[in-house]
Amino acid sequence: MKKITALPVERDREGYWIHPAYDQFCAGREFISTDELNTWLEANGLEWKISYRDYEEIDPDVDGYDISAWQPETPAGDGWFVGSIHNTEDGAVCIWLRNKGGAV
Repeated sequence: MKKITALPVERDREGYWIHPAYDQFCAGREFISTDELNTWLEANGLEWKISYRDYEEIDPDVDGYDISAWQPETPAGDGWFVGSIHNTEDGAVCIWLRNKGGAV
């Protein structure tokens, strides 16, 4: 199995981006169970964290679905890279991934 590593994040016009390996796993689905995600992470030797956009920083009437101005803060520790920056029913999120044990 090919190791999943950090890639340059080139966000689209509205600020979205997804790592190709995470995109392949998600396969266009809007919902993935925690058990399925954990199985995929374990199989790929990854751990994850999630960052939520702070709603106090945005104006929904101005920003709408545009999250391009949001710069999610990297979690503490070494080796974190972006798995996905996208919108959900609960607002914008950044899925952070890293190889178990930190930086490689």
